[in-house]
Amino acid sequence: MDVEQYTSNGLLSNLVNVDAVLDGHTHVIYNTTTKDKNKKDIHISQTGTKLESIGKLIIKNGAISSEIIQDIPEPSNTINATKITRGKKDIWVNKDMNNFLNKIWAKYEDELNIQYGHSDYDLIIRPEGTTDSHYIYCRHQECSVGNLLTDAIKWSGNAEVTIINGGGIRSNINKGNITRSQLIAASPFFNNIIVKRLPGQCILDALEHGVANLPNATASFPQVSGLSYDVDTSFKSNVVTDSQGLFVNVTGKRRVSNVKVNGEDLDLNKTYNVSMNEYIAAGGDGYTMLAKYEVFNESLITDTDALAYYIKYELNGTIPTEYKDSLGRIKISNVSATTTTTTSTTIPTSTTPIPTIIDSTLPENTSDFLRYNYRKKSSGGLSTGAIIAIIIPSVVVLAAVTIMTFMFSNRNPPNNTIGMKSSSELKINK
Repeated sequence: MDVEQYTSNGLLSNLVNVDAVLDGHTHVIYNTTTKDKNKKDIHISQTGTKLESIGKLIIKNGAISSEIIQDIPEPSNTINATKITRGKKDIWVNKDMNNFLNKIWAKYEDELNIQYGHSDYDLIIRPEGTTDSHYIYCRHQECSVGNLLTDAIKWSGNAEVTIINGGGIRSNINKGNITRSQLIAASPFFNNIIVKRLPGQCILDALEHGVANLPNATASFPQVSGLSYDVDTSFKSNVVTDSQGLFVNVTGKRRVSNVKVNGEDLDLNKTYNVSMNEYIAAGGDGYTMLAKYEVFNESLITDTDALAYYIKYELNGTIPTEYKDSLGRIKISNVSATTTTTTSTTIPTSTTPIPTIIDSTLPENTSDFLRYNYRKKSSGGLSTGAIIAIIIPSVVVLAAVTIMTFMFSNRNPPNNTIGMKSSSELKINK
């Protein structure tokens, strides 16, 4: 796949009659010009992430210019303004709006500070000081947060294998107490967990698709649990994609080899229970081969909550040292020397994420809680056993104002869930 064609520069090189481009999504700050198809200079800019800067496009007398504003000057009248700290900066903001936002944060502060465990070391996803998504380790190699999250999804889905897209991992998990706010920052999308029964050939195709752009970093790079595989990047990928970058097939030698499922060779004709997030289950990030298969089990709990409960219940609140370094799940050879590595990296402090779901009351001393919240699609309905309250978040983000709403729905536990304990074995607090 030609990655350049999906960038703003690649797009512009094939267009005419465009006067300016406001770019986004890669978290980079720049203000420059690039050439269109007719070699005309076009203004192009991007403002980074989390409102760290503001873009200004100026059109005056037919002329176009642009600038990036990173510092907010002191207002001439400070009666309605106040100075606050955001990250490492002191900035001026509207006093009334700041008071309004503080009331919202205070309302959800207890939920955000719920503690699920502790880590004696940092689990990192990017080098210190970088915001560019291209430097996120989880997008081009095995990463510690990816290993932890896939293990949690595999555990909660009672699956043999887990595959997720590395692009869904967005923040470090820092040394110290692990709170809900940290886990939301690391896994912010609240995808439901899907289990599908996939043949080994489909798993092999998924891995091949996920590594097609190496050594370039892409959101589709597969983080895994229950799996290990080798990748050879010494030759160009033979993955064929359509005009939208979606997987079609593989024509020629494969980059992926030596695939193991829990230590055993992958059997291309065998069917495996594979858990994944709902995004790639529906074909997101080009994983069209996954979308072809029906849902076997569907979670009533998100991947974010699975991570929280895996740490609290299965790991007994302590991240073991095995997650500090590579677990050898993904071995990549002949990678470009420019590819970053995870050694000797210090982690910046994470910024506070958007408040979201409230912690549910959980039965104590059971690692089967997540499995209890599964329903089999073919069951034709939910059982009439004990009711478990699941809190589903609905978050609306506005540029300067964050408003959170919560939807609460009661779910009955299934009567035919894989690995499920009976209602008499669980103490459910209604």
